[in-house]
Amino acid sequence: MSFKPLVSIIIPLYNGSNYIEEAICSALAQDYEKKEIIVVNDGSTDDGAGRDICTKYADKIMYLEKDNGGCASALNYGIKAAKGEYIAWLSHDDLYLPSKLSYQVECYEKHSLDKSNMVICNYGGLIDKDGTPLFHPHVKECLNLSAQKFFSYLLFNQCTNGCGMLIPKTIFEKGLYFNENMRFVLDWNLWLKFAANGVGAYIDSTELVKNRVHGGQVTVKQKELHKKEAEETVAELFEMLKSFEPFYLKELYVFAFATNKPIVKEIKLYAKECNIKLNCYTASIMYLKIHIRNVLKKIYHKFR
Repeated sequence: MSFKPLVSIIIPLYNGSNYIEEAICSALAQDYEKKEIIVVNDGSTDDGAGRDICTKYADKIMYLEKDNGGCASALNYGIKAAKGEYIAWLSHDDLYLPSKLSYQVECYEKHSLDKSNMVICNYGGLIDKDGTPLFHPHVKECLNLSAQKFFSYLLFNQCTNGCGMLIPKTIFEKGLYFNENMRFVLDWNLWLKFAANGVGAYIDSTELVKNRVHGGQVTVKQKELHKKEAEETVAELFEMLKSFEPFYLKELYVFAFATNKPIVKEIKLYAKECNIKLNCYTASIMYLKIHIRNVLKKIYHKFR
């Protein structure tokens, strides 16, 4: 493989002393040699337990500390300190499979992907707090998506796995960073901005990450944040997309209508003022599809 860029693995750490060593070891175990590992301690309140573990690997990782600001701020802090040409994110409670980086780097040449303006996204398998695999049904597919198709995929299919991503640092250098007010949908928020700014995605069906599910996660403890931050993301995108190609605003309208977002009326009024024709029929069909999908999910989780 002739293409061998330096990859920076950013590991945000907050009160994760029970898992951080496993995460660091999975990063060190990568069979891809050109890597740096940056652990960002986001103001942990664990009496230095996480720091002590990281100190054991002082000769192999870069360890940084900052005041608590949330995962998004820790990621931004690490990205700005990174020397790598590519950025990979590893949560302190998740794990990489050994071939994660080498597989993804190879994808750029194997599939003739844009090395500066395209992200690679791989799936992750679920494990519990003890590392035992959990069953999680999902349709795995390989997709080579343009920016517009990536935007639609994120709205109407699913958010790509943040820890399953490999991202050219040049994309962040456009001024596209994580919204530090977001705690729940920080990844979805940023990937949508990537797509709106012309970034495409290659979605690969291979599982290269183990995502841990446990009771201490924000996504478990503060589920009410999801709805709030999703609404804030749509409102933020609406303001941003006013100066973008109409395609994105039209797709955002369909999503806002189909998911009952409060801002849908504002989008419709703005589109009327700007003579942008919205597809209300598509919005209605998507509303039914999403409603049916949500009902099926509830049935599955009730009887599984």
